[in-house]
Amino acid sequence: MMKSALLGVCGLVITGCAPFLALEKAQKTDLPEVSCFTRPQGGCVFDHNPLRVETKAITIQNRPYKFFPTSVTLNFVDALGRDWQAPKGTLTDGASIPEIFTAIVGKPTSPEYINAAAVHDAYCGIGNESGPRFHDGRWEDVHRMFYDGLIVGGTPELRAKLMYAAVWLGGPRWETTRMLDRVSDADLQTAMRATKNYISANSPTLPELDRYLRKWENHLLLDTHEEEVPEDNAAGPMEPYEPTYPDDPYEPTYPDDPYDPTYPSEPNDPTDPGLT
Repeated sequence: MMKSALLGVCGLVITGCAPFLALEKAQKTDLPEVSCFTRPQGGCVFDHNPLRVETKAITIQNRPYKFFPTSVTLNFVDALGRDWQAPKGTLTDGASIPEIFTAIVGKPTSPEYINAAAVHDAYCGIGNESGPRFHDGRWEDVHRMFYDGLIVGGTPELRAKLMYAAVWLGGPRWETTRMLDRVSDADLQTAMRATKNYISANSPTLPELDRYLRKWENHLLLDTHEEEVPEDNAAGPMEPYEPTYPDDPYEPTYPDDPYDPTYPSEPNDPTDPGLT
């Protein structure tokens, strides 16, 4: 049985930023959404529910919240049929949402988040760097798995997409040059608030949300002056995340998107709609 102490972690307070309207109207795409929301029969199962953790908490330096090692190996199969695993002893604090987004996304301490967070932590969470699953997969796939795990745990679709967007914008990345770690917290929070409004207003599919997040990524990278984009690619179309389907066992594709400079300015939006 999951210890109640695990549900008390991640109570963070951060500086908010004024939300504004989405970059643009939802861009429709012909790509279908393949996830545990649209294809629950495609796997979408944890072998232990709820998560079991040890009673003794672990303290990590410079981290204000307690971590708990998993007491059993937790396995998960996502919508594409890929197996994921949080080995016994994986450290988890009960959620994977970046600290700077807690005030926007909310405190992610509900029981339906715990299993997804533990498996996500096995692949990219602090304290698990020496674990056998750490970075064992592309960062995009690991974050997509987190979304599927949230859905299987009972998280409502739009909230799961909001949490997916949070780890996509502010979570760990590896084996890529498109790093957002030098983007200011204020700019990342602005992107997250706009994304929250976009999800609430448009109920996007995952390919549409990926396209939207890529536009924010391009804008944030341009502002940091860390990535030069060839002029002949500057006006190219944006391509969303495109997973392959079960015929091609697991290997989803994630094409590098050319920079799209179209980034219309938006008036400030004083509303900050919630997500059910």
